[in-house]
Amino acid sequence: MKIAITGHKHGIGKAFAEQLSARGHNIVGISRSDGENIRRVPHTALLIEPCDLFINNAQSQFAQTELLYEVWERWNKQDQKKWIWNIGTQMSQSVTNDTVPGYTDVAMSLYRTQKKALEEATQQLQYKGKWPKISMIRPGDVNTQSYSNGSDVNEWVQSVIGMFTQHNNMHIQELSIGHVDKRIPV
Repeated sequence: MKIAITGHKHGIGKAFAEQLSARGHNIVGISRSDGENIRRVPHTALLIEPCDLFINNAQSQFAQTELLYEVWERWNKQDQKKWIWNIGTQMSQSVTNDTVPGYTDVAMSLYRTQKKALEEATQQLQYKGKWPKISMIRPGDVNTQSYSNGSDVNEWVQSVIGMFTQHNNMHIQELSIGHVDKRIPV
């Protein structure tokens, strides 16, 4: 499978790229450190268009949402079995802004608003056509920054991939996976 991943050089995007590549998938990485910029929406969508799965991970203002619409429109016209995984945040589910070290309340409010826009766009597009299938994936606290005290990023990504591969005959529309301090005994 050919998989496009925005922000594939760091954090969640990097873990997806490494783990999916190890499974034999062809990764089309799109990152600023490689000279790409998701704000160049038509150009970025052109890179994504020949892929089978798009992991919409990188965020830059509202470009993540704009890119979702652009890719969806291109893929919807193709009527092929393609998938989009939007990486949001569990912060979008709360009514107050979570505080993150090094970020002002206004910056966190803006981040939350941008991720809420992605969620709203996802909900609207999920019912507009049969393909592409779209999933909203909400990480909780994942260790992608030095101040994080949450889930190991590789373990988190492994869990997400496991959910989708274990249930590959079902469409998972929404998935929230967060950190817990202790394993739940089963």
